[in-house]
Amino acid sequence: MAAPTWKQSNMRPTMLAQKDRETLQAFRRKLPIFSVKNHLLAEVSKVQTAIIIGETGSGKTTQIPQYFHERGMSRPGQIAVTQPRRVAAISLAQRVASEMGVELGQQVGYCVRFEDMSSKDTKIRFMTDGMLLRETLLDPLLKRYAVVILDEAHERTVQTDILFGVVKVAQKKRVTAGLHPLKIIIMSATMDVDHFSAYFNSAPVLYVEGRQYPVQIYHPAQAQSDYLHASIVTLFQIHRNQDAVGDVLIFLTGQDEIEAAVRLIRDASRNLEQGLPALSVLPLYAALPSHIQLRVFDPTPPGHRKVVVSTNIAETSVTISGIKYVIDCGRVKAKVHNPHSGLDLLRVVQASKEQCVQRSGRAGREGPGCCYRLFTEREFERFRATTMPEIQRCNLASVVLQLLGLNITRVLTFDFIDPPAEDAIVSALEELHQLAAVEGINDLQVLKAKKHILRETDIKLTPLGRKMLAYPLEPRLSKALLIANDYTCLEEILTIVSMLSVDSVFVNPANKSSNDWMFKRELRARKCLAAAFFMNAAELQKEGEYLTVSSRERVCIHPSSALSRSKPAVLVYSELVKTTKCYMRDVSVVDAAWLMEVANAYFKTKRLGYMET
Repeated sequence: MAAPTWKQSNMRPTMLAQKDRETLQAFRRKLPIFSVKNHLLAEVSKVQTAIIIGETGSGKTTQIPQYFHERGMSRPGQIAVTQPRRVAAISLAQRVASEMGVELGQQVGYCVRFEDMSSKDTKIRFMTDGMLLRETLLDPLLKRYAVVILDEAHERTVQTDILFGVVKVAQKKRVTAGLHPLKIIIMSATMDVDHFSAYFNSAPVLYVEGRQYPVQIYHPAQAQSDYLHASIVTLFQIHRNQDAVGDVLIFLTGQDEIEAAVRLIRDASRNLEQGLPALSVLPLYAALPSHIQLRVFDPTPPGHRKVVVSTNIAETSVTISGIKYVIDCGRVKAKVHNPHSGLDLLRVVQASKEQCVQRSGRAGREGPGCCYRLFTEREFERFRATTMPEIQRCNLASVVLQLLGLNITRVLTFDFIDPPAEDAIVSALEELHQLAAVEGINDLQVLKAKKHILRETDIKLTPLGRKMLAYPLEPRLSKALLIANDYTCLEEILTIVSMLSVDSVFVNPANKSSNDWMFKRELRARKCLAAAFFMNAAELQKEGEYLTVSSRERVCIHPSSALSRSKPAVLVYSELVKTTKCYMRDVSVVDAAWLMEVANAYFKTKRLGYMET
């Protein structure tokens, strides 16, 4: 493929030395937000909810929590600052702790999954939106917090969208209960401000100018059929033809692409011409362990050019020092759930214009930069303006379970900022009904046809549903853990559920893969999986494909599975993903008799009421 031709269009910080602190304070005073500090605080003090639009480079994420703390807003409770991703929460906490001259985990801390670096003395607490949402299950009023800052609101993750409704209710109930008021701050670099303001009862919108250096945008003269190859070619064009100073950030869609690109770049960089800097190539995606993710923030070694190959995790939230060049493939990997078939479509789609603008802005944080877009200007004109909220394209079983856990018994009428389709909510209720996690539904099939009745029906969690809620897992996995004791296979199921909770724990070296490990699973573990995933069963057909029991969808075993070359008669799967074909992932062989046993128990329960747990 020809090279594109273009046309213009770390270690946790502890307390720093005095000199370093003075340098950081000087940097803080130069941030655009510093000049409007007093005005911003005056406006925020007048209201209980405010929306702050802070342009790229304004300093809003690191400075506003500190301003609130200095003004005494943390005296009645902590200041919570949410981020969509753990790497952002950790790196921001480190930065703020350094600027305040305190040890991380004391006045400034963070809380992410499996790691709580905070204490009773913490006043500013950075956390993922998922962790704050988990806290609401124990304390719906969030009484430990005086201020909740929901940052990067434009990303519209499921957790953030639920938090919008939850904190809005908590704020109102705290006033009614006579508790100290809850201040809510919604922050983003870009979003539909009128939509957000209307949702939060006409909340005022405050704008903070940024410090964005000019970024030169380049588009290819012709469309690129292979953006992975084009991104690597473009990197070496930059490396050979542009100034030796300046690191490169490449946006790709997922782990497989990133690892392939990193490998190809490292191989090609061994034959660089003399005089060119060496390339230090680093991957960045959500499934990487935190300590590996944080390597992208390390200073570029002398005589090197750093190349970060990332998913959209680097679009916002995190700032990687030294980036001067951005290569944007213009794509993103998105999962869309079909509530009628239960099918998850995992595919590479066009990014939104909003995302592309954010990506290009990464090149202008510290000085003038360049962004090379691997799509033509005409293609860009057809991109969607904003990103579709995740809550409108995902399986809502976990969402509904969490809402019911907050005693929101009429989930169809919950105050979503952008409500998902009612069919998606009903499908989630049906799944929870099948898992015996909810009560209050006599005949869901009738109610599906009469949604106006379902809107007025109080649905509650069963004792089993309450137990499932305690686990930060997809509901079927929670049930598998809870019933594992009945099958005396808790240790085996715990291992399997742990493996299913991450993208992958396997490395498959070429020509060294073993396909027989799956067959060594104990009988009891497979029986337990059949009991939890009986609605995710598929039967082998004469022509060699499988047919799902619930939706009668034609499916195949995913090629990465150890069972992909065998044809068991009946199996259960964790999820359906459609790429080139409709694939079952994480499959296990089961006996048809086990499924009949579980199905009979389910229909008996449906007639006679829920079993005691």
